[in-house]
Amino acid sequence: MMKKMSKAELYSSAILDEIFAEITPEEAEKTTKRMLLAARIDDGIKAKGWKKKHLAEALQKHPSEVTKWLSGTHNFNSDTLFDIERVLNIGLVTLKDAPINQIIRFHVVVSEKVISTECSPFASFYTGNSFVDLYQGVKSRQYSVSSYN
Repeated sequence: MMKKMSKAELYSSAILDEIFAEITPEEAEKTTKRMLLAARIDDGIKAKGWKKKHLAEALQKHPSEVTKWLSGTHNFNSDTLFDIERVLNIGLVTLKDAPINQIIRFHVVVSEKVISTECSPFASFYTGNSFVDLYQGVKSRQYSVSSYN
């Protein structure tokens, strides 16, 4: 017969409330990411059908070090993460998909060439890269836009 689990009790403590209030959002985010990293490593171990000791052997580490990694509190260096990725054949650090924000500045020069001054315009508009004045049957002005970095 399976034992029924009881619900967790709510516990309140002024000391704990004080401690939690001192944690910055940045620290909380780092802790969350470390926990997620540990969970992903643990999932990789299970996916291979391994135990912690098998990962330790594959990386030539002590099992206690793997236990520390899986605690969610370890601050990894990049070489260790790359080794774990390789051995478990999982992705932990994504570099290829990271978007690169690039700012491009242009200097724009607009020049005007007068073709004819016989008529007056009835409409002007911008076509995306040049300004055009429309005349009654005659295009008398042409604007061009050139740019360089």
